[in-house]
Amino acid sequence: MNQSNDAPRVLLMLRHHLSSYSQTLQRLGQFVLAQPQRVLYLTITELARESSTSEASVTRLCRGVGCRGYSEFKMALALETQQEQANQPEPLATHAFTTLIEESVAALRDTGALVDQSALQQSAARLGAARQCQIYGVAASAIIGDYLSYRLLRMGMSAQQFSDMHRAAMNAASLGPNDVVIAVSSSGSTKDLLHAVKLAKGRGAHIIVLSNTSRSPLATQADQLLVAAKPEGPLTAGSFHSKISAMLVIELLIQQLLEHHPERATAISSSAKATLPWLI
Repeated sequence: MNQSNDAPRVLLMLRHHLSSYSQTLQRLGQFVLAQPQRVLYLTITELARESSTSEASVTRLCRGVGCRGYSEFKMALALETQQEQANQPEPLATHAFTTLIEESVAALRDTGALVDQSALQQSAARLGAARQCQIYGVAASAIIGDYLSYRLLRMGMSAQQFSDMHRAAMNAASLGPNDVVIAVSSSGSTKDLLHAVKLAKGRGAHIIVLSNTSRSPLATQADQLLVAAKPEGPLTAGSFHSKISAMLVIELLIQQLLEHHPERATAISSSAKATLPWLI
C-alpha cells in the first residue's frame, strides 16, 4: 500500500526539524522516533504521560508536522511505518500464519493478567440488580456489544444494544440510577460514544466500560473499567487480537454473573431449548 500523497511524512519531518523544537517537543519527538509502532497504540493522554510531556505539547507537535490533530497524526504515522515495512523483505507465509496464532494466544494470556477481578465482580453485581441494561458501541466495537447482548440474552437478561449514537444519546436521556450502561470502545476516545455516556452518567446510570485502553476520556467516566489487551492502531481497527481479548472479558463477566446468580443457569437451558425446533 502506498502512502497517500496528502498524508504528512511525520517521521521524516521529525528527523529533519527536531533540533529546532523546544526542549519539551524535542523530548516528545525523540519518543515518537524511538518507538513509532508503540505510539500507534497510545491515546493522547498515554503518549503525554509516557513521554513526560502534556496533551497540549502533543497537540503542538501534531500541528508542527502538518496534522490537524492527534488522530490525523497517528494515521499519517501508521501509513508511513506501513510503507517502511513494505520495503522490507516479506515474511514467509508460514511465518505469518504462526505469528498470528502466537499473537492471538498472547492476547488472551495478557488479558487474563490485566483483568481486574474486583471490577468484574462489581460489574456482575450491578448487572444482576439493574432495572435495565444498555450497551453502546460503534463500528467494530458494536460487534463486541452485539456479542455481549447475545450472551446476556442467553441468560434471560435482555439488553438493548445501540450502534447509532444519536439513538444512544436519546436512550441515555431516559435512564436513571437503577440502570446500567456498558460502553464498548477499544480506544476509549470515540466522541459521540463519550457524549452518550456522559448523558447517562448525568442521569445517575451506572457506567461499565469495556476497552483495550486503561487511560482514556471514556475511562474517566467509568464506575467499573474492564480492560482487555491489544489496543487497536489506526490501520488495525477491528483487529482479531483486540476483539478476541474483549470477548474473553465478556466470558469472564458472564462467569461472574453465574456465580452471583446460579439460577441463571436455568435460563440458559430454557433459551437453548427455545431454538431446538430450528435445528436439524
